[in-house]
Amino acid sequence: MSGFETIVMYLGMSLLVILAMLGASALLGPSRPSPQKATTFECGVPLLDPSHKRYSVKYYLVAVLFLIFDLETVLLYPLAVQYKALATLGWGIFFEIFIFVFVLLVGLLYAIKKGAIDW
Repeated sequence: MSGFETIVMYLGMSLLVILAMLGASALLGPSRPSPQKATTFECGVPLLDPSHKRYSVKYYLVAVLFLIFDLETVLLYPLAVQYKALATLGWGIFFEIFIFVFVLLVGLLYAIKKGAIDW
């Protein structure tokens, strides 16, 4: 077996275990729904304000920007650790990393110019 069959088998078994646990919980768990249980509580006290508030789009924009630059760090860290080993492949790796960082920098400058980070 190569690596892919093992991964697929592991994911399949994980999915089966998850489905079995969800099914057992649905069958064996107590279910006594009532209107009182369906209400929303805040630390045991009924809510004072409505729970559906509108949030600014900038909140979501900052979250997406955080994810993008967080993923940049996740992708650059292994390259930085293995840079000497990858340097044997030539200057191509260096330029690929440079292009990757340059594209992200252009995106950051665009977000700053549009005011996405200004509160």
